This record gives sequence, structure tokens and C-alpha cells, in this order.
Amino acid sequence: MRDTNGAVVEVVVVGGGIAGASLAGALAGAGRSVMVLEATETFTDRVRGESMMPWGVAEADRLGVGAILRGAGAHIAPLWRRYGESDVEPRDIPVGMLVPGIEGTLNLHHPTACQALLDGAAAAGAEVRRGVRDLSISQDGPEPFLSFTQGGDRHRLAAGLVVGADGRSSVVRRAIGVELDRLDATAAVVGLLLDGVDGPVDHDVVAEHDRGMSLVLHQGSGRARGYHVVPIEDRARYAGPDGAAAFLADLRDGPPRLAEMARAATPAGPCATFPNVQSWTDAPAVGSAVLIGDAAGQSDPSIGCGLSVAMRDARTMRDQILDGASTAADFAPYAAERVETMRRLRGIADVLVGASVLPGDDRAERRARFAEAMATMHPEVFPLVVGMFAGPETVPVELIDRGVPEVLRAA
Repeated sequence: MRDTNGAVVEVVVVGGGIAGASLAGALAGAGRSVMVLEATETFTDRVRGESMMPWGVAEADRLGVGAILRGAGAHIAPLWRRYGESDVEPRDIPVGMLVPGIEGTLNLHHPTACQALLDGAAAAGAEVRRGVRDLSISQDGPEPFLSFTQGGDRHRLAAGLVVGADGRSSVVRRAIGVELDRLDATAAVVGLLLDGVDGPVDHDVVAEHDRGMSLVLHQGSGRARGYHVVPIEDRARYAGPDGAAAFLADLRDGPPRLAEMARAATPAGPCATFPNVQSWTDAPAVGSAVLIGDAAGQSDPSIGCGLSVAMRDARTMRDQILDGASTAADFAPYAAERVETMRRLRGIADVLVGASVLPGDDRAERRARFAEAMATMHPEVFPLVVGMFAGPETVPVELIDRGVPEVLRAA
């Protein structure tokens, strides 16, 4: 074993993905000594979120990484077109008008985004180490000690602060003894990267159908990420070697707009299915270690806010660290804000998944009531949907406290 660095590294960020790389770059750019420990040698398509809601784009800009994502080829969608089960014409959602200064949702291939942000962190002065294995953390002394293997050597270093940004299976979370509260999955989200997608790219599409709900989110040049959101009972529909073929077949057998977009499409990556588990913790910091992004719990992927949560976490953490925060007590404001953000996102997901995806003899009726509530800007429904795009803090707290609106409840 040997010391990697003779001095204490101010901040060690474990995980070089969206949240970790963004935070590392922002802190390094502000003059802090930062090391990033990333397990992968190369980012690959693991079917992660690739559309950032306008409120997340605003956070990225505040953090200083929005330009990096745009420069990496991000596609901006100023409009979403939603086709209800009985709709002949779409119902437009002007997502580019919901957050001042933000033109719409930002779509970018996840591996491309991670690499661009990690390169940006290195350019800002962060030390980036990849291929890190067998990480362990000790908080017995005045500073946390980390040990890890890289390139066949065992390294040990001290850190003023450890930030766990290492995803849903976080090593840091386990090391500091944080357990997540969870809600059981009610739906499954299936993703597939597509090439050869037809049609205009000035809008993204979401459509209800007899299997659940599907989305096609453009990345430009004929590439898009497709998603099916189906009841959890159907989670195996797209599994195995024929999963991608089944995914495309269902797009082509769906509403006319989806069929038109998918008629010449081909798979450009793996097909993967994830349950819409929601998780959170009231205490994301222990000692001189703190969790951000999915390591601290995830929102329902059905509502596509995971990247936005990651950006808000990174931006909040940047601000608090630069203001002197370094212990669990210091991060209490971050913890409180995140608890409320995740609570509101659970409320939004309950409404959207319950109205459009969950099975039952009354699903068509639920969908019709949801469409009518949106068309009339129902005061108990419309703000919840807008909050998905504009930010959960825009949703009146009494709507979250009330739960699923009466107008949308199952018969």
C-alpha cells in the first residue's frame, strides 16, 4: 500500500458520472483540490436517463456545466407532443416556455454526457482516476481515509470530505451505513437507443396505448432514445435476446405517430428494463461523507427527473462546500431540501403513473379524466404535471399533502 497524495485532498468524489463529474468540475474551477475516483475505464450505454427537464437544465447552467453538455452535441426539444389513448390530435406541452431562459428539455446520450463532464472536470483541475476497484472508507480519524486498487497497486489517501456520487449501488452509502427508504415498484421502464428515427426533431413524443405509455426523445441526426413504461407485471416483455425486436415491434404497433417514427428505426444499443423503484434517505451525510445523485436515492424514472435531481444535488453541494460545509451537521440544509424535493417528485409520479400506466378495468376512464383535467388546467392536476418540467418546488405543497386528486382516483 502507498500514499497516492502526500497532502490531504480537500474533496474526493467517488463516481465520475453526471452528478460527480459536474460537482468535481465546479469545485476544481473554484480552486479546491479535488480527486475523482471512477470505476469504469470507458462509459458505455447502460440505458440511463438521457433527457434533462428544464429545471435541471437551469441547475446545470447555474453550476456552469450547461455549456459543456450543449457543446457535446445535446439536442434541445422546445415542445412535447402528448397523444392520449383516445386523442386524434396531440396535446402540446410547451416545455421551452416553463423555465425562464431555458429553451426546452436537453437530450444527450448518457455516455457522451458523462465523458464530456469528466473531461471538463479534468480541464478545470480535478485529478481523475479511472479503473478504481475495491474501494474502502474509514472515518475513524480526523479525516476520512480511502483505500483502493488501481492498475494493480493499492493506494491510500486522506480526504477532507468524501462525496458519494456512485449511483444506485453506492459503495460509499454502504461504507457509511446509510440505508434507503423505498417504495415498491408499480411499473417498469424499458429503454432502447434508436438510429434511423423518422420525422421532425422539433418535438419529442409521449403516447398512451393498450400496453402502457411510450416516449421517443430525439438526440438529433436520426438518433433517439425510446422508452416503454408498462405495468410491473409486464417487466419481462422486453427481456432476453429478442428484447430489442419486441421493443421496436411494439413501437410500430402503437399509435400512428410512434409507428411512423419507428418504421425505419434500428437498435443502437442494449435494451434494458428497470423497475420504477423510488428511494430516499432523511440523512444523506454521515461524519465527513455525503451522498448525492442516485446514491442518495432515486426518483421514479417514469417521470424522467433523475438527471435534474443530480444537477440540483451537485449545484447545492457546490454552494455549501464553497460556503465552508464539511460535516453532516453542515449539510443539514441540503438534506432537508432533498427530502422535500423527493417527496414532491413522489407525488408527481403517483399521479402520472397512476393515471396513464397502472392496469385496471378503469384505466381508459382514468386516462380520459386526466386528459380532461389537463385540457381545462384543473387546479389539482395541472400544477403537478407542470412541476415535472418546471421543478417540484413550483407545485403547491397542499397538492402534495393531499395526495392523488379525487378526480383521478381509481373507481
